Amino acid sequence: MDEYPVLSIQGTGRLDLLREQCADAVLWLPQEGLMQETINGVEVLAEPGTALLFRPGDVMHGLSADLVRGVSILIPPHQLSQLQLASPLLREGLAQQQLISAAHDLVAAAAMGKPDASCAAERFADALAQDLRPPDLQDKRERVTATRRRSLVVEACIWMQERLAERFSVVELSEALDVSVRTVQNSFQTELGCSPMAELKRLRLRQLRTQLLDPELDSLSISALMNQAGLLACGVTAADYERWCGELPRRTRRRLWHRR
Repeated sequence: MDEYPVLSIQGTGRLDLLREQCADAVLWLPQEGLMQETINGVEVLAEPGTALLFRPGDVMHGLSADLVRGVSILIPPHQLSQLQLASPLLREGLAQQQLISAAHDLVAAAAMGKPDASCAAERFADALAQDLRPPDLQDKRERVTATRRRSLVVEACIWMQERLAERFSVVELSEALDVSVRTVQNSFQTELGCSPMAELKRLRLRQLRTQLLDPELDSLSISALMNQAGLLACGVTAADYERWCGELPRRTRRRLWHRR
């Protein structure tokens, strides 16, 4: 597409990239694998379901997993002149989720050569024009429902994080929060773009990665660490981890050994 060129990018073998963003801004949409980025001194973890916004002049240092696959959308810098962001990592809040959704629609339209690709570009431009800061940093007054929704998601994530090794359902989660299942599901979909159980799985995979890189847990098997993170110790979990992280659990553990 002429206005927003779309580039599909895939890298294999652990990449260590030091670079500076040049003329255009870039929205990076990870599709598979993790990238630990330091952007102007701020560390962020780019994973599937999130987006990273690089502006001209940004200095980036990225460390990747074995496999990283995603899409970059080039954005004219003048479209970001009024944009304020607390972090280059986009995921939280309705406006950021709308931008991520519009970006994926733009990528799909460009890949399929759809005749309505110009409409997708317009929706993407409209999403870019929103205030993308988290709601609590925006100047305008929020609706009470939006404030409660965001607070509910934060509370739910804390509740789940404290019980990663336990087995529970979305019904039990909603009962603990004293709200309906539909309220929990709608709140997560609006704020994070996923279901509560999908977010729980992401939290557990993150916990597994943290444990695999912890030298104090080196004596424990990968199966034991999976169980501690609330995941089933099986090949399906290893495959889920590989899709999310871009490498198998044993490969992540080798990073710990190579540090010694």
